[in-house]
Amino acid sequence: MAQAAFVIAPPGAPALSRGRRVAGFASVLLGLPALTAALGSRELSLTADILLFLALVVGVALIGGLGPALLAAVGGSLLLNWFFTPPYGRFLIAEPDNLLALVIFVVVAIAVSWVVDTAARRTRQAAEAGAAAQTLATVAGGVLRGDRPVLALMDQLRETFALEAVTLSQHGDVVATVGTPSPSAESASFSSHDVVLLLQGRELAASERRIVEAFAAQMTVALRQERLAVAAEADRMRTALLAAVSHDLRTPLASAKASIASLRSPDVHFDETDRAELLLTAAESLDRLDRLVINLLDMSRLQAGALGVTLLPIGAEEVVPGALDELGPPGRAVTTRIPDDLPALLADPGLLERVLVNLVGNALRYSPPGHPPTVTATVAGAMLEFRVIDHGPGIPAARWDDVFLPFQRLGDRDNHTGVGLGLALARGLTESMGGRLTPSETPGGGLTMILTLPLAPR
Repeated sequence: MAQAAFVIAPPGAPALSRGRRVAGFASVLLGLPALTAALGSRELSLTADILLFLALVVGVALIGGLGPALLAAVGGSLLLNWFFTPPYGRFLIAEPDNLLALVIFVVVAIAVSWVVDTAARRTRQAAEAGAAAQTLATVAGGVLRGDRPVLALMDQLRETFALEAVTLSQHGDVVATVGTPSPSAESASFSSHDVVLLLQGRELAASERRIVEAFAAQMTVALRQERLAVAAEADRMRTALLAAVSHDLRTPLASAKASIASLRSPDVHFDETDRAELLLTAAESLDRLDRLVINLLDMSRLQAGALGVTLLPIGAEEVVPGALDELGPPGRAVTTRIPDDLPALLADPGLLERVLVNLVGNALRYSPPGHPPTVTATVAGAMLEFRVIDHGPGIPAARWDDVFLPFQRLGDRDNHTGVGLGLALARGLTESMGGRLTPSETPGGGLTMILTLPLAPR
């Protein structure tokens, strides 16, 4: 949740806002003449006059603080001396009691003004301390929440202090930037260990700088946590890959090796039918190995950000047949409904074919006998939608996101299900081409994978 921006006043700043101080001075300029005129028309004692002027000074102090109250106290004492203390019309005091009363009036007025100003200053400091404590508490807990705590902390820092941009660098390399940096904007830098924060927008007070330093220290922890998470994920992927190699690669390798070893054996004579069957088994096993290795390589390139993507206009009627041919005999059973007048879409032909191979292959795996999958293509606004529809057991909606996680099939006993990379790779390749891959329920039961890609510009 975005936090409202607050500004901590620098040391020595007025306790009250400018508006309240202006109102206080206005009360002095209007209140003193009005009170003097009102008292001049009445026969009151000097004590009553002093108390009324003191009440006015207290009211001004409550409104505008110390400065206006001091002006009211001095101005009130002069008016009392001139208009209400004998000899009238002169700045002289004939009676010692009147002098004592005026001195007490000035002292009390100044004391009340100081108390009001101090209370306002303490209230402001308490509010600032509360805001700072809340911000620091949020910062301290920020690392424990969210997938990208560094970006969340940077965004919060920018909003908290109303900055134009925040840039984080480490070892001289820019890690991330939030906001819009401007070369002409005022900037300040803060460092914590090997992390440097560059803030642009305005000058920060000393109290604000302490909070920014806490942000910088927390970002160091967040960066370390993100890198540990990446390392843990990489270790998990390596472990899963080793398990996949030991489990899924071994089966087709063993099948191909057994078929070839049987053909080479001099002790057994095979007729042409047996030889053809053994060769077919070896070929299918090697095809499975080939697809599996390609998927593993594509996934590694995708995660390393080294996957080359070349977007070209291509027709749906061109890429779907190629994907089905790659699936071999099972692919020829797939039903297709692709109109001839579809506009071209913008995609990488090779990557799109890999996506369709994985989607259709997954649909074939779970389709019941006699109910092959269906591939359709339609235009939806500025996008083209492929739908790969199967009538298998389907997946509960709550588990739809899980099917896109790699290596979700590890530990299964079905040796024909692969390593669980197909859908994870399909989504990654789709997003690298600027598209989307989302699951949906097939009417009547089953799963429909919706592949959406942009249309080519005309």
